[in-house]
Amino acid sequence: MKQYKIVTILGTRPEIIKLSPLIPLLDRAFSHRLIHTGQHYSAEMDAVFFKELDLRKPDFNLNVGSGTQAEQTAKMIVEIESILAAEKPHIVLVQGDTNTTLSGALAAAKLGIRIAHVEAGCRSFDKSMPEEINRIVTDHCSALLFAPDRVAYKNLVAEGISEEKIHLAGSTVADACMRSMKLAGKSEIMKTLRLEKGNFILVTVHRAGNTDDIEKLRGIVSALAEISEKTEIVFPVHPRTKKALEENNIELSKNIKAINPAGYLDFLNLLSNARFAMTDSGGIQEEAALLNTPCLILRNETEWSRLVEEGKNMLVGDKKEGIVKSAMSLLESEDALDRMRTAKASFDFGASKKITETLEADAQQQN
Repeated sequence: MKQYKIVTILGTRPEIIKLSPLIPLLDRAFSHRLIHTGQHYSAEMDAVFFKELDLRKPDFNLNVGSGTQAEQTAKMIVEIESILAAEKPHIVLVQGDTNTTLSGALAAAKLGIRIAHVEAGCRSFDKSMPEEINRIVTDHCSALLFAPDRVAYKNLVAEGISEEKIHLAGSTVADACMRSMKLAGKSEIMKTLRLEKGNFILVTVHRAGNTDDIEKLRGIVSALAEISEKTEIVFPVHPRTKKALEENNIELSKNIKAINPAGYLDFLNLLSNARFAMTDSGGIQEEAALLNTPCLILRNETEWSRLVEEGKNMLVGDKKEGIVKSAMSLLESEDALDRMRTAKASFDFGASKKITETLEADAQQQN
């Protein structure tokens, strides 16, 4: 299959993590090129993950950096188009719901290059979210759609996408998380932060819907301050969140242990030892479920509705009252925590292998 060329495009921490088990398989099976857009461009959100996950360096680094949604997306499309025109791949592979995903899909579609979308079909059904638009557009541009679960599969069928294009592959994050947990035990972060297992809440907030709406962000920070009076909170602060806090003079409570974004192994160690997690991240919702750590979702909807229905995660919204009430209920009830910990979540492992095999079969069919 070395005559069959695939270009994979990534640019953010979640994409690096979720594609980490797939990239080595594509390297072995195909003529494979890797483009890094630089959507996440700080070392702590980027380079550290390549090193920890033992990934090779990208073939192309675009260093796009920050900007408005339109600016960032436009820069990436221009740069990606130039590379694709020169490389002439048979297929372009993208993952998830980021601006990198959308840019890669649009650049490829305009050049008439087929697209494979990993984590296709996930829907929050909230089109005010940039991520939702990115997913929908990418799915409807794609020739191969790798759905992580049956809910996503049904969403694609409901939107009129041919079932011949859809492949139920499972979630690559399951492979990445389990692979990395073998190494996470070597992490010293619990000792460094002087934390005890089960005695702290792990919090992340980074989505534009929560950080760009300053009143919403104030409410979340106020909720965390109230909760931190009852138990310790560890808060790895995303660069976008840090900027929003500083520009709007929003201060975190002194009871909150704010830290720089953690490496993936350190983060998994924190997540596996937390009493519960509070997050607006889709990837962390999956990781928490895999590690049997109860997770409160700081949003009004989620693409991972299956994990809520199965009792692993809980939607609590983005308003202070709901966040505080839900967190306090878990702090005060060990039974409620145990129900979430012991609820059975359905995960299909081996997604990366399934995706690679499907791409190999597709390559033979195209030839």
